[in-house]
Amino acid sequence: MKILRFAALMMVSVAIASSNATAQNLKPSDNAALRYWSAFAQIQDAGITQEQGREAHAILDGTAPYDDSKYRDIIEKNRPAVETMIRGTALPYCDWGMEFQMGPNAPVDYARKAGFLGRLNVFYAFHLLIGGDKDGAVRALQAGLRFSHDVANGGTLFATVVAQGLIVAHLQAAAGFQKVAGLSAAQRAALQKSIDQLGQDGLDWAGAMKREMEVLPTHDAQEAAARDKIAASYVRLLNNPGTLPELQQTISNAPKQIADLIPNPKRVLDQKQDLAEKLQQTRTLLQ
Repeated sequence: MKILRFAALMMVSVAIASSNATAQNLKPSDNAALRYWSAFAQIQDAGITQEQGREAHAILDGTAPYDDSKYRDIIEKNRPAVETMIRGTALPYCDWGMEFQMGPNAPVDYARKAGFLGRLNVFYAFHLLIGGDKDGAVRALQAGLRFSHDVANGGTLFATVVAQGLIVAHLQAAAGFQKVAGLSAAQRAALQKSIDQLGQDGLDWAGAMKREMEVLPTHDAQEAAARDKIAASYVRLLNNPGTLPELQQTISNAPKQIADLIPNPKRVLDQKQDLAEKLQQTRTLLQ
């Protein structure tokens, strides 16, 4: 059943990507999302224990050291998946083929798979660094930053939050590499280039929120009007944090059925600002 579902998703993605690629004079094979789906199919995660999972989060947060003896086996099992992903990041565009006409039922399983693969890539970079392949480790981090950005491309807030976590994890690793191993001028410049390509904010938070609101279910004209008003206020917030009280008031005045579905604006704003700060900190460290 999983294989059939995966095949169906691939067919939908190929069809939509083909249409979009034609409009842009690009080939469907230029779509990085299709390569990423291939990487997802190669993932082998059976070897991760619950204890390793807890430790992994601490390592990605920068609060625990990486122990290659605990993770090298699963990293080597998943090397083909990670390398497929890395090759995908060289392609010119990424279109996940989201079907927003499905509303809240639009599938977002790709973002969950991407979260695992992106975290695995951070460990892959550690693994390469410990093995003495510093250039390979930097290459993995560069690809991981591009992949993390692609995860959010054209998606809703959920995909953007996943992408934010992945970018921060890769930035933490880059900072750790510089502090512990010391990077050459060329290696620092390569990472700086990849970080600069993400821009000041790293992700298109306003675009993600617009799409999030588009799939929010409404049952009548009153709910639709409230949703549209909140959407406009949310976009203003993401461009101007000072409008947070205005948005909070707008949400509290909305019908409960709508208000209960709105993502916490303070939390989203904090995630956006945290990413921007991490980007700036890492840029400064690598100078």
